[in-house]
Amino acid sequence: MASSTQCDKHLFEQATGMCRTCRRPFCGDCLVYAQGPNKAPFCIPCALTASGVRSTAASQARRGRRGLAGRLLGGIAATAATAALAIPALTLLH
Repeated sequence: MASSTQCDKHLFEQATGMCRTCRRPFCGDCLVYAQGPNKAPFCIPCALTASGVRSTAASQARRGRRGLAGRLLGGIAATAATAALAIPALTLLH
């Protein structure tokens, strides 16, 4: 993989390959070469689905799919919500 994309699961890791089913970029720790090193790899949820262990793994992974901006905004929203609840509680203690 020649582009400089990040792993879909580990945001600070460089992607080394792409899942053959969901086509998302992943690092080496997230890829499973279930059919040997010469075949395209699976991500872990898609590998579980392909092997028959779990039938909903890939659909759950796709449902939770958000880009980097969506994940960052979600984190900021969670932090803001926590602060909105914690600040009034802390002022009562002081």
